[in-house]
Amino acid sequence: MSFVHKHVLPAVRYFWIFLFLLFPLEGLIAENIFYEFGPKTDNVIVFTASAGSDNQSTAATVQLQKYAQQLSVEAPDVHIIVAITKNDVSELPVDIPVKRYEGTQSLIQTLSAYPNAAVCLIAPARADNTRIVTGTSQGTTPAWLLRTVYTCLEQQNIPVDFYTNAVVFHRLGWLPDDPLLRLYNEAKIPAIKIESGADLSEVFSSVAPAVIQNMSNEWDTHYFVWKLHTKLIIINERHIVITLIVSSIVFLLWLMFFSFLFGKKRDQHIRDLLKLWWMPGYFFLVNWLSFFLGSKIAEALFYVRFGAMGELSAFPLTALSIKYVFALFFMFAVTAFNKFIPLPANRFIYGFIAHAVCLLNIFIFSFFNLSFSIIFMAIYFVSLAAYHFKNIVLQIIFIVCLFLPLMPFVTHIILYREYMFHIIFFINLASACIFVPFDLFLIRLGLSIDKKGKITKPFFRIPIQCKVMGGLFLVLALWVFIMPATRNTVHNRWMLIQHLNGDESSVVRKYIDSPVEESITDYTRGNTQGTAENVDSFLTVRTSFENYFERSIGAITIDSPLKIEAFAVTVSALNDIAIFESDVRFEQNASGDTATFVSSPRPNFPVVIHFSGKKDAALTVSVVLWSNDNPFGISLIESNTQGTEAQAENIPFLLKVEKTLHITAREKVV
Repeated sequence: MSFVHKHVLPAVRYFWIFLFLLFPLEGLIAENIFYEFGPKTDNVIVFTASAGSDNQSTAATVQLQKYAQQLSVEAPDVHIIVAITKNDVSELPVDIPVKRYEGTQSLIQTLSAYPNAAVCLIAPARADNTRIVTGTSQGTTPAWLLRTVYTCLEQQNIPVDFYTNAVVFHRLGWLPDDPLLRLYNEAKIPAIKIESGADLSEVFSSVAPAVIQNMSNEWDTHYFVWKLHTKLIIINERHIVITLIVSSIVFLLWLMFFSFLFGKKRDQHIRDLLKLWWMPGYFFLVNWLSFFLGSKIAEALFYVRFGAMGELSAFPLTALSIKYVFALFFMFAVTAFNKFIPLPANRFIYGFIAHAVCLLNIFIFSFFNLSFSIIFMAIYFVSLAAYHFKNIVLQIIFIVCLFLPLMPFVTHIILYREYMFHIIFFINLASACIFVPFDLFLIRLGLSIDKKGKITKPFFRIPIQCKVMGGLFLVLALWVFIMPATRNTVHNRWMLIQHLNGDESSVVRKYIDSPVEESITDYTRGNTQGTAENVDSFLTVRTSFENYFERSIGAITIDSPLKIEAFAVTVSALNDIAIFESDVRFEQNASGDTATFVSSPRPNFPVVIHFSGKKDAALTVSVVLWSNDNPFGISLIESNTQGTEAQAENIPFLLKVEKTLHITAREKVV
């Protein structure tokens, strides 16, 4: 063999492989479409939309393409970027590994070079309704950007569906995060999302100069929004802090000039206060115990009915109602019979302590999240007026009014109960704090009723509030056992997955919102004449792995006749480094003995992965791919679909194919 064949050609081959390792293949994924117009100033407005599945056009991307064409004909006076991101959308369940939002992550990296960028995410929506999303748990749209976009939409006579309380609830993590908007929040880039089925071409033209003009470095983390007709009223952080200071000053001034420290009953009030100062702590413990017992009773009732406490989340409103109704019954009972404890019957002091606790709650809850401050300040000002009235009817009205500022929270919990259940159900300490003033005002009300009326044998008289809550609790407890639901219908969003591994085939039922899988056998195979149910028919994996100097160089080629939704490759070594370098991005575990490659949505096949590793390395290569194709016509037996034939056909299907190989680096064969 000549010198050229023996030395030169192998060297050239490995040289090209090293080039693959040094310069990853960018052509394997679709790239973003990026347009830039106007003067290159520091302030830039970005309009962006994500392409759909298979990176096809959507209504939003078509509108942005038209807007870009308009800007290319008539250059704008401000700096504008129009970007269409690719590889963002995947319809696979969230627990299946696939690279998501690659296009948006790439755009964010590009925007990091711009000093002041504001982003408007455009997404299609049903019909002609328009909705704006103003934040996630990682951040909030700046007030100036929200006001500008909302005003421009209104000026174009586009009705806006804006849930103003969402500004607060997103910050608290009480609403699901929009994944794309979350990426911008994490990168500290001002962003707002517009979901619309209307034509926004005129909106783009008005938003761009308005945003550039109003752009500011001010970015309040916490602010509140009210909608008055079509106008937004925004209370920023500065106003909130000023109100907190004013509340404290009002309390201190009242304490100095108008409180029990002066007047005819000063000495009596001071003596009673010294005897009752511990009451807030006592009722805090009572409230915590009531909510704790309410949680345990709800869990016990569902366990008796379903044999598992996990079914609580399937009936969130019932579970929450049982907990809070029992807690109220327990608190009503304690406050009603508290009067039999030999304590001062000073209505004024109970009211004073209650309003002081309301002031303390402002700072307690604001410490954890400033978003609570306005709510508890409103409760404080209600309590400030409440304890000055002795009339029984007015006292009842003010006790009810104490909860009015909390109604947006209660309404949100009811509307989004499936999402909120796991957040709210197990919270006891915060609820206990909130209800302490309520307990004290109830005692004050009870003392007023006793003073007004003559009650005989009061010990044996059950208060009306205890009767109502006790009866309601019994009704809810009975409802748990008679409500029309069985354990098999608790979850309703699920899919079928056929798993091929070697010559083995199995079908499982997987709930979309849970990683739990249930093996099933009651299914039919529609295509009985087709390909055998084995991996080799649907997944081909070829490898080459050779030593080169002090390293090993390998390649993995993957091909399949299926339409692939995603694939993953895991390379592992026993107590050693699996991979040194690769032309495809990979993630290693802490010890480095396992490297995982995860694909973008709907990758193009065949795929070739080049990598280098340790000399004489012995590796285990596992390839898993997912496809929506159903080559065997797998479907459930009709009696088990719990619905019509049309409903059975709508059950999502996923084919999972897995193959494992063991490879060892060999010396190059000459």
